[in-house]
Amino acid sequence: MQQPRARFPRRTISLVLISLFATANVLAEEQTLRDTVVTATMSDHESRTAPASVTVIPRQEIEERNATDLLDIVRGAPGVTLTGRQVGGRKTIALRGLEGKHTLTLIDGRRISPTDDVVGHSDYQYGWLPVSAIERVEIIRGPMSTLYGSEALGGVVNLITRQPRDRWIGSLMLSGSQLTGSDDGDGWQGSIFAAGPLGERVTLRVNAESSNRDAIAEKEDERYSEIEGRKAQNYGIGGTIKLTDAQSIDFQWQGGDEVRRYDDVSSAGKSYENRYDIERRQASIAWKGDFGQWRAQARMYNSEIDIQNRRTNGVAATRPQNLKDEVIDGFAALKMKNQVLTVGGEYRVETLENNGLIGGKDDATHKALFIQDEISLSDNLVLTAGLRGDNHERFGFEASPRVYLVWEATPALVIKGGYGHAFKAPTLKQSSPSYIGAEGPHTFMGNADIQPESSDSLEIGADWKQGSINLWSTLFHTKIDDLITYKLLKVSGIRRTYLYDNVDKATINGLESGIGWMITPGLKWNTNLTFLDTEDETTDKDLAYRPELALASSLDWQGGNGWSARGMVEYFGQQYDNSGARLPSYALLNVSVGKKIGEHLSVRAGINNLTDVRLAEKSPDFGYAEIGRNIYLTLRTDF
Repeated sequence: MQQPRARFPRRTISLVLISLFATANVLAEEQTLRDTVVTATMSDHESRTAPASVTVIPRQEIEERNATDLLDIVRGAPGVTLTGRQVGGRKTIALRGLEGKHTLTLIDGRRISPTDDVVGHSDYQYGWLPVSAIERVEIIRGPMSTLYGSEALGGVVNLITRQPRDRWIGSLMLSGSQLTGSDDGDGWQGSIFAAGPLGERVTLRVNAESSNRDAIAEKEDERYSEIEGRKAQNYGIGGTIKLTDAQSIDFQWQGGDEVRRYDDVSSAGKSYENRYDIERRQASIAWKGDFGQWRAQARMYNSEIDIQNRRTNGVAATRPQNLKDEVIDGFAALKMKNQVLTVGGEYRVETLENNGLIGGKDDATHKALFIQDEISLSDNLVLTAGLRGDNHERFGFEASPRVYLVWEATPALVIKGGYGHAFKAPTLKQSSPSYIGAEGPHTFMGNADIQPESSDSLEIGADWKQGSINLWSTLFHTKIDDLITYKLLKVSGIRRTYLYDNVDKATINGLESGIGWMITPGLKWNTNLTFLDTEDETTDKDLAYRPELALASSLDWQGGNGWSARGMVEYFGQQYDNSGARLPSYALLNVSVGKKIGEHLSVRAGINNLTDVRLAEKSPDFGYAEIGRNIYLTLRTDF
């Protein structure tokens, strides 16, 4: 039965906006804390005045959250939801109601090889970098293809690595966790990071991390794993060679090996263990120059992920797969009296090895040029306009324009908004006419006539910061065309044959809003909420697995003698599964307390999912799972 499409809660929007701006009239004294972001324009901006909707998650907050990977870091950020992948509790990052495949993930501006749209039910793109090596995470909500090309329909998540200054810095971390009331799900993690100078012109960075978490069996049927087990090692080395006062060479190599395990049952009724061996590699070398009025960068890098599957009890494994990106890119930015002009380009070859392709391999070349101009129209009004042209050897040319205005109406109030177009190129499986995937009960075929997915987005927002209060709201509208899914070609017994094709369109309207309040010098409260009104224009239904309301609220306390505490609640409103069935709302509560011992040592203990929410008990139709109540203890030393 088709569910009626939810209507956007306009009365709620009005109340939120009115309350935010009414409060602004009774507060005083300007807040001076500033977050810096580079992802919005490839140059430094304060996040409030950057030409985009921006969230910056700094290293201190990452540590207070006891985050173990990128998914833990971004949980609860405005506009962010985690979409289930139907297997072992896997999830992907979705921005503003778009799918995980529409979020581009970067490391210092370098794209990593995505998997969730190439490898079925996967979420392997979030384990590239140890948490100990991350300085901050920048989240740009909204289309960013003008600078970054394909995949950035929903936005960009950029991991900024820690860089040494004029002395050695480092940290050593050990953490353990235990699921309460069960022998399953225990985990541990250890990491080390160090960086510093080797003489006057050379700096070095090293990192390493090892972690393990046991699988968690389903309570209803222990032949299945509700949460898969993971064992991972990550390691990296990098550095900077200062050629002159204005020029440097930066190099980075990052690698990782991960094993995923979960129990399953085949269509023939055989119980078996499913194991995935995942290898990740990224190497980069870059020249950087800063000559006062202009600066530039030229870079070469490659990213590669290799996936091997093994299954026990005679069950056939899935095909080995290897994804690779080889990239040459660069830009130059010229600072003039009232503007900053940036021009750049990218040459990228993506390669996929999969035995479903003729010869077991296929590749495609991407070429792009872009230009961006940041123009100060007055002392408090800045226009950012950009255009990128991408040429793909399969589907041809794609133009991605973007226009954005930022108005500092008063020292406390910033109003900004704009328009952007973004696209996502089809995967090599989807666009290769030779591709046939028939490993499971169904067959999927590539399509030479497939076209890129595209989106057009509008947004307008306001940010008011005065004294101890920060209030903000953003309204957005996104229209998505040519969404790639598959259409049924034929049925033969239990096997169905599908063709990848552009068959869907969708509209997403939304509101992001939040408040930050420094209640006392040691007590801080932050709350954000996201309303979504989504429509699949093919079926007139809501898009699946998009909560109509998502809310995150945190309270942080910094006390005397090194004590600290944190509480955070995440609320997810009702949503629908793929069949149109309504899923109930739920909330997760996390609490922790920390103590700094001396100058370098700190300890933090906490409980995640304090109320032990289990989604399968709320509804069997949830396509993902959350880890049950678990306790953890973390020791960290910094120097």
